[in-house]
Amino acid sequence: MRRVLLLSLLLLMTGVAAVQSETGGIWDVFLQRGAGENGSDALIFVDGLTGNSQTVSVQGERYTPLRDGILFYDASQRRILIARPDQTVEPHPFIRMDAEARRIDWIVSEDGRAIAWTLTYGTPEAITTITSVITPEIPRPQLVLEDGPQVGVRALPIAFNETHSLLYMDTYPDGLERYVAYKLYAGLFQLDLSTGETSPLPGEPGCFCGAGVRRDKFVRLGLSGDLSGFDVHYFDLTSGQDRHIDAIRLSNFTQAGDVLVTEDGTLAVYALSDVSDFGTPEQSIRTVFMLIDLLSMEQRPLTEPITTYVHPLLWTEDNSAILFTSTQRDGTWKVSLDTGELLKVAEATYLGSIQG
Repeated sequence: MRRVLLLSLLLLMTGVAAVQSETGGIWDVFLQRGAGENGSDALIFVDGLTGNSQTVSVQGERYTPLRDGILFYDASQRRILIARPDQTVEPHPFIRMDAEARRIDWIVSEDGRAIAWTLTYGTPEAITTITSVITPEIPRPQLVLEDGPQVGVRALPIAFNETHSLLYMDTYPDGLERYVAYKLYAGLFQLDLSTGETSPLPGEPGCFCGAGVRRDKFVRLGLSGDLSGFDVHYFDLTSGQDRHIDAIRLSNFTQAGDVLVTEDGTLAVYALSDVSDFGTPEQSIRTVFMLIDLLSMEQRPLTEPITTYVHPLLWTEDNSAILFTSTQRDGTWKVSLDTGELLKVAEATYLGSIQG
């Protein structure tokens, strides 16, 4: 627990944690896989002010911070649940799987005040998706997009814009999520929640590659012409500015994704991996973080190779460092932009901050 408290203190000192609410404190939430009762997962809620903690045992996946709890999917019950610091676990009041739905996906806005979810129906040859939202302006569930039937693709929510008026989505190749390590997208578009109109984002559809949308900044990876690396395409969705960075060629590093953009749109980072002997007992992984300077329009490797898949989680310390995690092992690490040095800051996996 000492390592968990260390990260909570770090987050408070660097301004990452949420602003304390009027009715309760801030809680930093961590995950330890298989550490709960009977092999369940343990969600650890740490009070950012006192250091006191509460642990909740759950069976789930896709743990996502909401404003006041952790949203997750319990496949055994086919239910979407919320775990809270008071150790209660209850179904989400609006987000539900019905008997015909075969999949549910969701995203939560950066401020935790809006959520979009998509239910997927049908066979791969005839896929229908229904997308609903709740926002401060739409306080009750509202169906905003019915798509299909489509062959082999489904609509997937990606992010909200800052005012919750636009929902960014992808035309996602159904089933490929089982075979990729990172967040990759095929055909990104935006949905105007007030009019229901859809329009493709600049340059879309693209390759099945990584991308990041934050506020009005859109960063898109694309395979270079000789297929030896990933170019970076940068679009300002407000001004229409379109800029390009050539690929950095690292031999055999062919998997890239999980693009994370800073709030001010000046920097971005993504994970780039070399995987050998995929799917065999001899499989080996090497991953570097690639740092993108969106002012000078340059990219470069930030780290020496790391021997696992890693996922950038958030920017910290005035954008001079990145917190990251791994789906293959518990823990939270920090990497400095100045030195590229890695530091393990918590034994558990950091999920985010919520308000109690």
